[in-house]
Amino acid sequence: MEHVLRRLLDTLQNRLLFTHMVVALAVLCVAILLLLALQAPLRAESMLQRMAEWLQPTVTLARSNFASLAVATDRESARRFFDFLHSQASAQNVRILLVAQPDGRILFDSVEQAVGLRWEPVSSSPFERLPHRMRGGSRMGMMAEVVRGAALLEGQDWHYVSTLLLAANSSWIDLVVLKMQPAVLQAMVESVLDLPGGLLASGLAALTLVVFVLSRWTAGAVTRSLNPLIAGTQALASGNLAYRVDTRHVSLAELHVLATRFNQMADRVQQSQQAQRDFVANVSHDLKTPLTSIHGYSQALLDGTAESTAARQRAALVISQEAQRLTERVEELLDLARVENNVLQLEQVDLVQLGAEVVESFRPQFAAAQVELRWVPAADLLRIRGDVARLRRVLANLLDNALKHTPAAGSVTLALQRLSAACQVEFTVVDSGEGISPQECERIWERFYRVDRARTRGGAGLGLAIVKEIVEAHGGTVGVESQEGVGSTFWIRLPA
Repeated sequence: MEHVLRRLLDTLQNRLLFTHMVVALAVLCVAILLLLALQAPLRAESMLQRMAEWLQPTVTLARSNFASLAVATDRESARRFFDFLHSQASAQNVRILLVAQPDGRILFDSVEQAVGLRWEPVSSSPFERLPHRMRGGSRMGMMAEVVRGAALLEGQDWHYVSTLLLAANSSWIDLVVLKMQPAVLQAMVESVLDLPGGLLASGLAALTLVVFVLSRWTAGAVTRSLNPLIAGTQALASGNLAYRVDTRHVSLAELHVLATRFNQMADRVQQSQQAQRDFVANVSHDLKTPLTSIHGYSQALLDGTAESTAARQRAALVISQEAQRLTERVEELLDLARVENNVLQLEQVDLVQLGAEVVESFRPQFAAAQVELRWVPAADLLRIRGDVARLRRVLANLLDNALKHTPAAGSVTLALQRLSAACQVEFTVVDSGEGISPQECERIWERFYRVDRARTRGGAGLGLAIVKEIVEAHGGTVGVESQEGVGSTFWIRLPA
């Protein structure tokens, strides 16, 4: 049995279906139980109404036929009268008492247990709604008031209705009809048993069918929305990085968000794989060129092709220069790896002083290239907590990048300001170069990506990638705004 149940619940759809049905049926059962519990007072009221309705013809018959005999000396007449009361109590499933008033002594008990005890009701009130018709539809009125209430008799709680049976001078006899107050659970069971058997069975069947259909619809909606995601993970696992989930077939809001996030993840994976391919291709190209030069000139030295002193010096110079280029590329890669690991030496940094120092160090290069370099510091003192060496590298990379793309007679401006609304400080580097196309603006922060596809300006395409990593390691952001033929504005924002 346990094995069969486990196999039935080994799929998400079956488990959701089973869980939903159990929860729905449990909620419906609780609701029905509450309804039946709330119905108990109505059932008690209905019971009292029926008792009062039955009391009216019973008292009338007793008065007309047997009441005069109850006080007579004829024992046979009295026995017939009491047998009549016994038969009436048995027929209506009630308990009947005859109570002598005003002392409250019980003269008769249909179950013959309370004779001689005192009748002391717990509560008593006139019956406000009395039936006006007997069986058959004939109208008749009550000769005396009908009283209703609750009583404690022999340690048990009872509902009762009573009315005057006989009156004589200063004493009288009341006829009291009692029915035990059922417990809540008993009242609920009686309410259910009172329903017709066919109606109860058909109602339960219809309820179960509705719960099953709704549960299956809910479980099916979840699994139908999950199927495209399952297919997507299988496609990615098999290497199909171009697969995207069609979110139109995902109906549930939460799974729609999940499918959207899945597509975004697939985009990032595909971009990452493409970046990895570009990385390998660019590194191979950047390393192959200097290695080819080193290999060629070293071979010339080894086989004696470079015979003259000038030729040998030329070969040695090229080997030294290309080895330096290789060293710079490796250092850039190591520096990028260190930044990725967030190895920062944090201290208080004066950004105005830092910007001025970087600008002064670049003035000779800008002068040699006939490009004007401007420095626009902030009006007040700006300090942040950061790695001064890394931040200097950021500004140096941005100025170096601007210099490479700005022609002679152009200008480059480094500016610093406080963004008070965002609690940030901002460096901007504005050049008057050729600008960058919108498509390339999205990729210039990638490693080894170059706007100059011919690679005539030197560099490995790591400068802006290093800038991005350092700024993000400080909790900041980077960006660029550019227009082809006009120039570019690079900005970095750091938390103040």
